[in-house]
Amino acid sequence: MKLKNSFKIAINILIFIFLLVNIFFLARNLEYIYFPGELSALEKAQQASQSVIKYSEELADSYGVVNRKDVQEILARFKYEVEKADSSEEVASLMIDYGRQVQDIIFREMQNKRMNRILNIVNTQDLPEKGNITITSIDSNLKFIDPENILSEDSRKKLEEITFNQTIELKIKNKKATILTADDLFNQVDFLKTKVASLERQLKDLKEKAGYETLNREGVIIEVYDNNEGLESASIVHDSDIRDIVNELLIAGAEGIEVGGQRLTAVSSIRCVGPTVLVNNNPIPVNPVTIKAAGESDVLTSSLDIIKKQLKAFGIELIIKEKGNITLNKVE
Repeated sequence: MKLKNSFKIAINILIFIFLLVNIFFLARNLEYIYFPGELSALEKAQQASQSVIKYSEELADSYGVVNRKDVQEILARFKYEVEKADSSEEVASLMIDYGRQVQDIIFREMQNKRMNRILNIVNTQDLPEKGNITITSIDSNLKFIDPENILSEDSRKKLEEITFNQTIELKIKNKKATILTADDLFNQVDFLKTKVASLERQLKDLKEKAGYETLNREGVIIEVYDNNEGLESASIVHDSDIRDIVNELLIAGAEGIEVGGQRLTAVSSIRCVGPTVLVNNNPIPVNPVTIKAAGESDVLTSSLDIIKKQLKAFGIELIIKEKGNITLNKVE
């Protein structure tokens, strides 16, 4: 008897250990825990973004504009947004958005620095009450259009030391030169275009995840079949079964879910009215109920192991029909 009891205890311990190991590896697959020294996907993305930030700082320093206010502010915002990001996808989005903005501001500040240097050279010499000067540089060939011969020889030599590739128009009024070139305006327009494009891309990303835009991503297609041999209510797929599957997919990181052709949003409902399943108040095809989920296919598949076994006990079959790139409809 003692030997029999000891054997039962040993079996129970082995089962308990087996369950613990399964729970551990499931948690690892879902990225809830990591091995010692292992970086999460978010941490890896944040490291990559720090490399982009460092490159941007070095670029700004090479042009002598790293200490400019606008450059400092955009880099500080970039760092802050990366630090508070919740996912690797968000970090990737930030690198796209801020990478272009930082570059635009650096080159704009570099342009401003060059213009100020040209103005300083011209304004340090004696100037007439009024006049106009045009300076053109194309492929390092500098040309002065100075019909009144305003520029001194010393000013011309200093201007020849500046590298630029554009046409600059100077207007002299009250013995002071100002720049008439529209380049600054064009730079601002380019920057605003970049900002608008960035905001449009962010809006599209939010609409995709919220269900109001078609979503193309890696994911899985799931089919859930009734138990055709069963006569009890438990042998058919109910709204509660579908909600349980959806909740498991969301916990596993699904970026978007579609049930029976209906895209789920924050206000979606899944309910039964008699034998009919309604999603977003629209009837959906059943037997099978088709569920699409966008996200990491392996993680999404693993997340359904437990509920798959629970449904199987009632003869309901859950099948992962397809893995790979899928398309989720937008809410109509």
